[in-house]
Amino acid sequence: MYTMMKQAQMWTYIFVTFFTLQSQCSACKWLGRYGTVSSESLSLLREMGEQYPNNIKVPFPGPLYNFIDNAKVEDQVKFLVLTLDHIINLMDAREQMNSVHWNATTVEYFLKVLHRQSSELKECVAQYQKPSHKESYELRIKRHFKALRKILKKDKYSAPAWEKIRRAVKSHLQRMDIIANNASV
Repeated sequence: MYTMMKQAQMWTYIFVTFFTLQSQCSACKWLGRYGTVSSESLSLLREMGEQYPNNIKVPFPGPLYNFIDNAKVEDQVKFLVLTLDHIINLMDAREQMNSVHWNATTVEYFLKVLHRQSSELKECVAQYQKPSHKESYELRIKRHFKALRKILKKDKYSAPAWEKIRRAVKSHLQRMDIIANNASV
Protein backbone atom coordinates (compact mmCIF):
# COMPACT_ATOMS: atom_id res chain seq x y z
CA MET A 1 0.00 0.00 0.00
CA TYR A 2 2.81 2.41 0.93
CA THR A 3 4.64 1.84 -2.38
CA MET A 4 1.40 2.39 -4.32
CA MET A 5 0.93 5.75 -2.57
CA LYS A 6 4.54 6.71 -3.31
CA GLN A 7 4.08 5.68 -6.93
CA ALA A 8 0.86 7.70 -7.22
CA GLN A 9 2.58 10.73 -5.70
CA MET A 10 5.47 10.33 -8.12
CA TRP A 11 3.11 10.19 -11.13
CA THR A 12 1.20 13.20 -9.85
CA TYR A 13 4.47 15.10 -9.49
CA ILE A 14 5.57 14.12 -13.02
CA PHE A 15 2.16 15.07 -14.43
CA VAL A 16 2.12 18.50 -12.73
CA THR A 17 5.73 19.20 -13.70
CA PHE A 18 5.10 18.21 -17.32
CA PHE A 19 2.07 20.47 -17.70
CA THR A 20 3.73 23.35 -15.88
CA LEU A 21 6.75 23.17 -18.17
CA GLN A 22 4.56 22.71 -21.22
CA SER A 23 2.46 25.79 -20.41
CA GLN A 24 5.59 27.88 -19.83
CA CYS A 25 7.16 26.73 -23.08
CA SER A 26 4.03 27.19 -25.16
CA ALA A 27 3.51 30.67 -23.75
CA CYS A 28 6.89 31.69 -25.09
CA LYS A 29 6.81 29.95 -28.45
CA TRP A 30 6.43 33.43 -29.87
CA LEU A 31 10.08 34.10 -29.00
CA GLY A 32 10.97 31.92 -31.97
CA ARG A 33 9.06 34.30 -34.25
CA TYR A 34 10.42 37.43 -32.58
CA GLY A 35 13.23 37.74 -35.14
CA THR A 36 10.81 37.91 -38.06
CA VAL A 37 8.74 40.69 -36.52
CA SER A 38 11.88 42.45 -35.29
CA SER A 39 13.30 42.37 -38.81
CA GLU A 40 10.12 44.10 -39.97
CA SER A 41 10.53 46.82 -37.33
CA LEU A 42 14.19 47.36 -38.34
CA SER A 43 13.14 47.61 -41.97
CA LEU A 44 10.49 50.21 -41.14
CA LEU A 45 13.00 52.16 -39.06
CA ARG A 46 15.38 52.17 -42.02
CA GLU A 47 12.58 53.35 -44.35
CA MET A 48 11.73 56.26 -42.04
CA GLY A 49 14.82 58.28 -42.81
CA GLU A 50 17.81 58.60 -45.04
CA GLN A 51 21.00 56.57 -44.65
CA TYR A 52 22.09 56.37 -41.01
CA PRO A 53 24.84 58.95 -40.62
CA ASN A 54 28.11 57.34 -39.55
CA ASN A 55 29.39 60.37 -37.66
CA ILE A 56 26.58 60.36 -35.10
CA LYS A 57 27.56 59.27 -31.62
CA VAL A 58 24.69 58.15 -29.42
CA PRO A 59 24.88 56.82 -25.86
CA PHE A 60 24.27 53.09 -25.73
CA PRO A 61 24.20 50.85 -22.63
CA GLY A 62 26.52 48.13 -23.96
CA PRO A 63 27.51 46.85 -20.50
CA LEU A 64 23.82 46.49 -19.60
CA TYR A 65 23.23 44.36 -22.70
CA ASN A 66 26.29 42.26 -21.83
CA PHE A 67 24.79 41.73 -18.36
CA ILE A 68 21.41 40.74 -19.86
CA ASP A 69 23.11 38.33 -22.29
CA ASN A 70 24.10 36.26 -19.25
CA ALA A 71 20.83 36.65 -17.32
CA LYS A 72 18.08 34.06 -16.88
CA VAL A 73 15.62 33.75 -19.77
CA GLU A 74 12.89 35.27 -17.61
CA ASP A 75 14.99 38.39 -17.06
CA GLN A 76 15.92 38.54 -20.73
CA VAL A 77 12.26 38.49 -21.78
CA LYS A 78 11.34 41.07 -19.12
CA PHE A 79 14.19 43.27 -20.35
CA LEU A 80 12.96 42.98 -23.95
CA VAL A 81 9.45 44.07 -22.92
CA LEU A 82 10.77 46.91 -20.79
CA THR A 83 13.04 48.17 -23.57
CA LEU A 84 10.33 47.89 -26.22
CA ASP A 85 7.98 49.91 -24.03
CA HIS A 86 10.64 52.60 -23.57
CA ILE A 87 11.25 52.71 -27.33
CA ILE A 88 7.51 53.02 -27.97
CA ASN A 89 7.20 55.87 -25.45
CA LEU A 90 10.19 57.64 -26.98
CA MET A 91 9.09 57.26 -30.60
CA ASP A 92 5.42 57.99 -29.96
CA ALA A 93 6.01 61.74 -29.86
CA ARG A 94 4.60 62.57 -33.28
CA GLU A 95 3.56 66.06 -32.24
CA GLN A 96 7.25 66.79 -31.66
CA MET A 97 8.43 65.29 -34.97
CA ASN A 98 7.61 68.31 -37.10
CA SER A 99 11.26 69.04 -37.87
CA VAL A 100 11.97 65.56 -39.21
CA HIS A 101 10.67 64.45 -42.60
CA TRP A 102 9.66 60.92 -41.80
CA ASN A 103 6.66 59.32 -43.42
CA ALA A 104 3.91 59.47 -40.78
CA THR A 105 2.35 56.22 -42.01
CA THR A 106 5.69 54.42 -41.68
CA VAL A 107 6.15 55.78 -38.15
CA GLU A 108 2.61 54.64 -37.27
CA TYR A 109 3.17 51.15 -38.67
CA PHE A 110 6.56 50.95 -36.92
CA LEU A 111 4.87 51.69 -33.60
CA LYS A 112 2.18 49.06 -34.28
CA VAL A 113 4.84 46.44 -34.92
CA LEU A 114 6.61 47.38 -31.67
CA HIS A 115 3.30 47.22 -29.77
CA ARG A 116 2.74 43.73 -31.19
CA GLN A 117 6.19 42.59 -30.08
CA SER A 118 5.64 44.03 -26.63
CA SER A 119 2.19 42.51 -26.13
CA GLU A 120 3.31 39.07 -27.33
CA LEU A 121 6.30 39.15 -25.00
CA LYS A 122 4.12 40.31 -22.11
CA GLU A 123 2.22 37.04 -22.46
CA CYS A 124 5.52 35.24 -21.91
CA VAL A 125 6.35 37.42 -18.90
CA ALA A 126 2.96 36.62 -17.35
CA GLN A 127 4.11 33.01 -17.04
CA TYR A 128 7.12 33.92 -14.92
CA GLN A 129 7.17 34.56 -11.21
CA LYS A 130 7.16 38.21 -10.33
CA PRO A 131 10.21 39.28 -8.30
CA SER A 132 9.58 41.02 -5.00
CA HIS A 133 12.12 43.74 -5.81
CA LYS A 134 13.02 45.92 -8.79
CA GLU A 135 15.77 44.45 -10.91
CA SER A 136 18.85 46.64 -11.42
CA TYR A 137 18.41 46.54 -15.20
CA GLU A 138 15.00 48.23 -14.87
CA LEU A 139 16.57 51.32 -13.33
CA ARG A 140 19.53 51.31 -15.71
CA ILE A 141 17.43 51.12 -18.88
CA LYS A 142 15.07 53.79 -17.52
CA ARG A 143 18.04 56.13 -16.97
CA HIS A 144 19.31 55.44 -20.49
CA PHE A 145 16.02 56.38 -22.12
CA LYS A 146 15.81 59.46 -19.92
CA ALA A 147 19.20 60.48 -21.37
CA LEU A 148 17.85 59.95 -24.90
CA ARG A 149 14.87 62.19 -24.09
CA LYS A 150 17.31 64.84 -22.85
CA ILE A 151 19.08 64.73 -26.23
CA LEU A 152 15.79 65.49 -27.96
CA LYS A 153 14.87 68.24 -25.52
CA LYS A 154 18.33 69.84 -25.54
CA ASP A 155 18.36 69.92 -29.35
CA LYS A 156 14.76 71.22 -29.40
CA TYR A 157 13.44 68.12 -31.20
CA SER A 158 15.44 68.99 -34.31
CA ALA A 159 15.82 66.65 -37.27
CA PRO A 160 19.44 65.80 -36.30
CA ALA A 161 18.27 64.97 -32.75
CA TRP A 162 15.60 62.62 -34.09
CA GLU A 163 18.22 60.97 -36.33
CA LYS A 164 20.32 60.34 -33.22
CA ILE A 165 17.30 58.72 -31.62
CA ARG A 166 16.60 56.63 -34.72
CA ARG A 167 20.22 55.48 -34.66
CA ALA A 168 19.96 54.58 -30.95
CA VAL A 169 16.70 52.67 -31.53
CA LYS A 170 18.36 50.74 -34.37
CA SER A 171 21.18 49.70 -32.02
CA HIS A 172 18.66 48.61 -29.39
CA LEU A 173 16.59 46.57 -31.82
CA GLN A 174 19.67 44.83 -33.20
CA ARG A 175 20.95 43.87 -29.74
CA MET A 176 17.45 42.84 -28.65
CA ASP A 177 17.35 40.47 -31.63
CA ILE A 178 20.43 38.70 -30.30
CA ILE A 179 18.94 38.39 -26.82
CA ALA A 180 15.61 37.06 -28.16
CA ASN A 181 17.42 34.58 -30.36
CA ASN A 182 19.47 33.29 -27.42
CA ALA A 183 16.42 33.16 -25.14
CA SER A 184 14.40 31.11 -27.64
CA VAL A 185 17.00 28.35 -27.90
